[in-house]
Amino acid sequence: KAQIKLIDDDRISVVKKFDQLRDEILAPRDAWEQAEEDRVAKHQDVIESIKSYAAISSEATSSDIKEVASIIENTNIDSSLEEFEKEAKLAKFETLEKLRTALVAREKYEAEQAELENLRLAEQARQQQEHDAQIAREATEKAQREAEEKARFEAERVQREKVESEQREAKLKHEAEQALIREQQLKEQAEQQA
Repeated sequence: KAQIKLIDDDRISVVKKFDQLRDEILAPRDAWEQAEEDRVAKHQDVIESIKSYAAISSEATSSDIKEVASIIENTNIDSSLEEFEKEAKLAKFETLEKLRTALVAREKYEAEQAELENLRLAEQARQQQEHDAQIAREATEKAQREAEEKARFEAERVQREKVESEQREAKLKHEAEQALIREQQLKEQAEQQA
């Protein structure tokens, strides 16, 4: 058993040395693979960042889209991207195309909105004019009705005064006739007594 233990310990020690040796030998390869992964990831990040600009928010204005397009156009794609240069150029081209399409659509939308706003303002102005004209018409009609009513009241007053005047005149005439009749009666009585 002691001999088996020694052999097992020897085996474990040898395996550890071989593992260390393997790790030392493979360390440059692992470092190179990690550096390669980092390099590829860095280039992919550049490409993804270019593509990400194509996802424009629906709230973006035409000036926002122009600004983003300007950033993309000024992005320099050169040999520093190594084998990813063509892919980056393609991503830049596709992103610019999407931005141009979005810009055309947004400018059309903004023009439509401006036209709708102008039409809304024109309609509002038209309604205000109609409202003002209606108020003026109603005021004119009211003034006309008031004038007609005043004229009717005045005509009625004049008619009443005329009737009253005629009645007074008739009364005065009647009283004058009565006075005349009385006077004649008094004269007759005076003559009869004389």
